[in-house]
Amino acid sequence: MIDFRYHIVSIVAIFFALGAGVVLGAGPLKGTGSELVASQAEKDRQQLADARAELVQVKALDKYRDDYVAKVTAGMTDGKLTNKKVAIVTMPSADNDLTNSVQDAIEKSGAVITTKVALDSKLFDTGQRQLVESLVNQLVTADMNFPADSTTYQRAGLLLARGVAAKEEGKNGDADSTKVISGLTGAKLMSLKPSQIKDRATLVVVIAAKAPTPAPEDSAYADSVDFIEGLDTGSGGVVVAGTPEAAADGGLIKALRSDSDATKIVSSVDVADLPAGQATVVFSLAEQAGGKAGQYGAINAKNGVAPSAVQTKDN
Repeated sequence: MIDFRYHIVSIVAIFFALGAGVVLGAGPLKGTGSELVASQAEKDRQQLADARAELVQVKALDKYRDDYVAKVTAGMTDGKLTNKKVAIVTMPSADNDLTNSVQDAIEKSGAVITTKVALDSKLFDTGQRQLVESLVNQLVTADMNFPADSTTYQRAGLLLARGVAAKEEGKNGDADSTKVISGLTGAKLMSLKPSQIKDRATLVVVIAAKAPTPAPEDSAYADSVDFIEGLDTGSGGVVVAGTPEAAADGGLIKALRSDSDATKIVSSVDVADLPAGQATVVFSLAEQAGGKAGQYGAINAKNGVAPSAVQTKDN
């Protein structure tokens, strides 16, 4: 217990301090306190004004940068994907604005969006693994060959690819693709717009969601990365597009980039929320169509800001 004498000493100290304050206030230091307060207030006001001015400048520079990219360098993507068929696959909880911005950039490059697939969180629920495995076995088509060492989710990615995409151009929707799509949507693992596949895409863009809170371990994305690998194997190429958060700890792009096998075939862009990043998605799709992959952006992107084919070479 705290000694009673402690309370007495504390109370005496408080009254002594109050008394000293009164004496000083009435003595030679009278007015000094108010002057100090006024001076500090003026400094605080100036710091606030400076901070506001700096924020306005930063916003203006950000707007200039984005407008410059959108209006001056955007022409660099014109015709990059002319007549290419592209499918967009959104991960659970992916941002709609990000998806729409990436889609606009792809369409402006001359590509055609054949379908938009929204994956449901149920697909990656560990409690649904048996359902996913069962569906894969039921829906496999005669022209599909699963690698002997493939995982359940690699096969599921291959299955979706058979429904909406193809490795070669000019493939249309058929009875098998309809069977695959009907099975996956019927199990409520995903939804499609439009619901019927007319043209199968050769290229696929996967829109990554921001990392949840608390951030999971990279291993939590093992099934998602396997699924994306399967999509790539069954199509002409995949680019995963997301924000810097998705490339930081706890994000899908971070997990993808930590998988050496995945990065050999799948590309990623971690600044797809910026006009420059959306252009990089287009460049990455063009690179994928040529059989190459790369990791681009601002967060631990080992291949730099964009594919080498569009970067200025050093003299």
